[in-house]
Amino acid sequence: MNPEPITPQGFLPDFCRTPAVLGLLLISQIVACLLVLASPAHELIVGPRLVVVSLYLHWISLLSAAALCWLRRHLDRMSVSTLAGVAFFVLLGITLLVSEMAYHVGRFMGWEEFLRPNAHMLFLARNALICSIVAAAVLRYFYVIHAWRRQVQASAEARFAALQARIRPHFFFNSLNSVAALIPARPEQAESLIEDLSDLFRAILKNRAPFNRLADEIELGKTYLRVEQIRLGERLTQDWQVEDGLEELQLPLLSLQPLLENAIYHGIECIPGGGKLSVDIRRHKHMLIIVVSNPVAEHVEHDGGSGIAQDNIRQRLRLLYDDRGCLETRQTQEGYRAELRVPV
Repeated sequence: MNPEPITPQGFLPDFCRTPAVLGLLLISQIVACLLVLASPAHELIVGPRLVVVSLYLHWISLLSAAALCWLRRHLDRMSVSTLAGVAFFVLLGITLLVSEMAYHVGRFMGWEEFLRPNAHMLFLARNALICSIVAAAVLRYFYVIHAWRRQVQASAEARFAALQARIRPHFFFNSLNSVAALIPARPEQAESLIEDLSDLFRAILKNRAPFNRLADEIELGKTYLRVEQIRLGERLTQDWQVEDGLEELQLPLLSLQPLLENAIYHGIECIPGGGKLSVDIRRHKHMLIIVVSNPVAEHVEHDGGSGIAQDNIRQRLRLLYDDRGCLETRQTQEGYRAELRVPV
């Protein structure tokens, strides 16, 4: 589920994948149309000409894609200039090879343009020149797109790191405030919880990765709720529904705990009789769905702070998944519901 990193040298698309091959075929078809339209007027009425030129260019495209796919492991280790040179000469060599085959097929079929004097050298030279122009333009296009993607990714990583740095202290200080509330009434339990949180914080601060195992996120959330359970007592009841087999799925770090904290701080804590915190975690097709729901009081006494953690989660989801991940919240008569969706 992690976004694929962009290597600094390998600006070529992965031609081992279907989308890149289809893109190359589309480019070759556009070139075929341009070549046919650029032909002399008397040749434009020949319907099969576009089919022949398209077939010729598609063979070059497919063989080039196969060669670049086979060389991909070596190409990614090269510098930009070396990679561009190798790719250029691979395309040129395959073009000359297919052109040579096409020339002999044309002579065998008796096509007039292949029977003229010096037709062989003119045909190869013309195709080599066209290939050089198109290859240079396409490679330049790939490099510009690659540079733009690197710039966007670097900006996104910087923003994500800043958001991640903000959510950790947010969790840290709010957890300490919860423990501090226990000290006057239950100092022994508060001391034990501080030791647990110390181990927990150490693990969080050591984790520099943007993702965490779902099992670890659940354990983190349950550790936080143990603190709140002692503070709130019977006012807090929990209902966890977790589908089996999801433990190893990846989730953005500290995505679940802020939703639990929001449910406690802005929901159950404000109700004199407390309420039930429900967590439903399941997988639906290619999406991991986490639903946190809680009752709400008619009049909330807390001021400020509402929505900060949720906005943080939304921004991180946008940076990691574009529009494929989302956090949706809504309040109904039954209570408050937060639904987190991430692709798996």
